[in-house]
Amino acid sequence: MHPRNQHPGDLPRVIQIGFHKCGTRSLESLFRHAGHPVLKYKFRRPLRRSRNAAYLMRENLNAGRKIFAGLENYTLYADLIYQTESDSFEPIRHFREMMRDYPDSILLLNLRDREDWIRSRLKHGHGEFVQRVMRQRGIDSKDEIAEIWRGEWDTHLTEVRAFMADRPEQLVEFNIDTDPVTALVERFSDYGLDAEAWTDIGRTRGIRRHPLVAALKRRWAHMRWRSPD
Repeated sequence: MHPRNQHPGDLPRVIQIGFHKCGTRSLESLFRHAGHPVLKYKFRRPLRRSRNAAYLMRENLNAGRKIFAGLENYTLYADLIYQTESDSFEPIRHFREMMRDYPDSILLLNLRDREDWIRSRLKHGHGEFVQRVMRQRGIDSKDEIAEIWRGEWDTHLTEVRAFMADRPEQLVEFNIDTDPVTALVERFSDYGLDAEAWTDIGRTRGIRRHPLVAALKRRWAHMRWRSPD
């Protein structure tokens, strides 16, 4: 049966547990193109205010509910992060709870060169993201936050691989720098993915903008209001 005609429950959930800025928008596009419902960043509700999905996941854990309670009708879960100037929550660190609550799920560990990832994070949102993280953590040095991110990256990969060592068929590693998307499509052959739907969305390396346009985008990134949840 073509995935467009399948209920999400007919296939195991695919949960992206690599850090954001590692091809998450391209992964989202790949699954959406095949007709799969994707939960990415915001839980959007018709005629009602959208909520940050990671925030809702933390509320679920704090209340003793399953981590995806109220958010269960999706095939792919991607790019879930909650980050304000005073608070943060990254669901990817809670892969143990994900597998406890949904033991048939497949964890998708999306990777890239670690130093390229750090450089991308430092530039994300024209530098607004790192400044927000630094204020939230009480850090005033980009070198310091970069070193913290290196440690978090290494620790996360080590812990995920150790935890999933006895069920390797449910852990898929995909390096967006070195692995062909055709291998990912083949691994998820039951999902009807199309390699031609893979595009490098969000790539900013080498893009040249008029100085005025760049300045306006940078100013908007630092000034726009962000909902706390």
